[in-house]
Amino acid sequence: NEYHKYTVDAHCIRAVEAATRFEEKEGPIGDRYRQLDDKMMLHLSLLIHDLGKGFEEDHSDVGKRIAAETAERLGLDESTSQTLQWLVHKHLIMHYAAFRHDLSDPQIVGKFAADVGSSKRLDLLSLMSLADLTAVGPDVLTDWKEHLIEDLYARTAAYFKTGELPGEP
Repeated sequence: NEYHKYTVDAHCIRAVEAATRFEEKEGPIGDRYRQLDDKMMLHLSLLIHDLGKGFEEDHSDVGKRIAAETAERLGLDESTSQTLQWLVHKHLIMHYAAFRHDLSDPQIVGKFAADVGSSKRLDLLSLMSLADLTAVGPDVLTDWKEHLIEDLYARTAAYFKTGELPGEP
């Protein structure tokens, strides 16, 4: 389409490749990737996140079912299966929150944090969002977009750590 340079299969493989390159990246993104306990979850979710495209139904909804079937075939436990399904189903929520909303608004961060639910999911989703944008095409992940995603990540991580939303009195 007008947004993606690559076919779905090539895009998904490139997203996994982009994530693995975080291993060598300096700074918080590289640190977050290196500290992941379960890189398989990130890589698997990236590998299947857009496979629902091409159907009449929303690709994220189709992708969630594909993730459930994949988890069953791989014999993943229920918790891992739920995380995989959530990541595939919600892989765009960080893009939407970061690019379309005022991140200084505590209600935006609070709603996003409620949708994400945990620090573990936040780590996975932030890396997934960055790798996904990198794999769309050359120069799609701009410094501005990376900054917004990292800003949303930092605000949400602070909320999970302290229970206080940034900007609240």
